[in-house]
Amino acid sequence: MKVYKTQDIRNVAILGHGGCGKTSLVEAMAHVTGVTTRQGRIEDGNTISDYDKEEIRRKFSISTSVVPIEWNFWKINLLDTPGYLDFAGEVDEALAAADGAIIVINGKAGVEAGTEKAWAYCEKYGIPRVFFVTNMDDEHADYMKVVEQLRELYGKRIAPFHLP
Repeated sequence: MKVYKTQDIRNVAILGHGGCGKTSLVEAMAHVTGVTTRQGRIEDGNTISDYDKEEIRRKFSISTSVVPIEWNFWKINLLDTPGYLDFAGEVDEALAAADGAIIVINGKAGVEAGTEKAWAYCEKYGIPRVFFVTNMDDEHADYMKVVEQLRELYGKRIAPFHLP
């Protein structure tokens, strides 16, 4: 087992509204970095972070899961948090340990209550954050609409960029 120096470990909370794609993003990151040989699907009940029977049955996260990945020489602990406000305590606990956050937004739905709550949590803890827009392959997704919604809420603190 590889031993990491403390300065080479990062805890990154994955936040957002329920159903926006947090667990799917974690699955994709785990697959791309070689943690898994296949990408799990929530619909199939085979994701690595939603492994509890109740999470599989409900098809959403109930508790925070830690998924460690390696990128270059870094060890990144992805903290896949629940999106529904009923489980806000889990998000609060994850952010207490987080070095940064990725706030996931569904490109079709845009900014939702959970998005704004995630931002507020990051403000509370002084956590650096980025937004990640999912579902861009859907014909009804609108990246520029999401950017405009974020600019209306957070002004010049939003600096959009696109990676193909």
